[in-house]
Amino acid sequence: MKQTIDQTLVLCDLDHLLLDASGNLPQLQRDVLQLFASRGGKLTVFSQRSPKAVRSLLGGVRLSAPALVCGGTLAYNFSEGTGTALCSFEGMEETVLKKLPAMSGVGIALQMRDGSTRALRMSEGLALHFKQEWTPFVLSNAADVKGEEVLRILFYQDKKQMPLLPTLQKELGDAAAFLHAERLAPDMLVLTPGLVSGTAMLNAVCPPAGYSAEQLTVLADCAQMLDLVHLAGESVVPADAAPELRLAAHQMTLTDHDTGAAAELLYGMVRRAEQSA
Repeated sequence: MKQTIDQTLVLCDLDHLLLDASGNLPQLQRDVLQLFASRGGKLTVFSQRSPKAVRSLLGGVRLSAPALVCGGTLAYNFSEGTGTALCSFEGMEETVLKKLPAMSGVGIALQMRDGSTRALRMSEGLALHFKQEWTPFVLSNAADVKGEEVLRILFYQDKKQMPLLPTLQKELGDAAAFLHAERLAPDMLVLTPGLVSGTAMLNAVCPPAGYSAEQLTVLADCAQMLDLVHLAGESVVPADAAPELRLAAHQMTLTDHDTGAAAELLYGMVRRAEQSA
């Protein structure tokens, strides 16, 4: 039996399914989100961005549960202005943070558990991403950072084909074997202390807001949400999602990620709610 609209929490991939190619939230999406909320719909989001960047993009859109930001490493409650870190570089100041390589054309930024972003080394690519993603930042030094405050290390390359990973493995030595490296874009590599499990993310979002896994609908279009797709009571992906997401999801939208997949799902829930009223 399907849950009613007011008994369902929708966790939506903000970056890939709500934002346009320029990284903004279009008016059409805002209108659908407002309509969804006016009919009792409950929403939260998943994003690679920091809490401040997410808040700037959403504007007046109210979230009904903690958002998974910084690639799912931080569950952030916007109503309270507090976050729960799901991983950190605790105890890795000497082995990782102070050994990050200084490479020409590579910018380095840290996403922090307090929701801030610190830039350790600027580059053209990093400056461009900060501007495009509405990310406020402060310049910092690795020597001044405590590992337990760091969620993710982001590397932005001016030259997209630069072999960054071998350099990191050489500089970090044995510590590299305990880290998880993931390329999120041709010019962006992310280091985390390990993978955050879908169970950890689900438990940081649903129980605090009073929802069970069965009441969660995940609308996903990125690999970091794959575990959540498996765990949620309902899961939906766009028609052009990656094969592993399409195989795991309960259903696919008729539209692609950039042609209305999120609006299709949310408006469909509104229509069903109106028909059953």
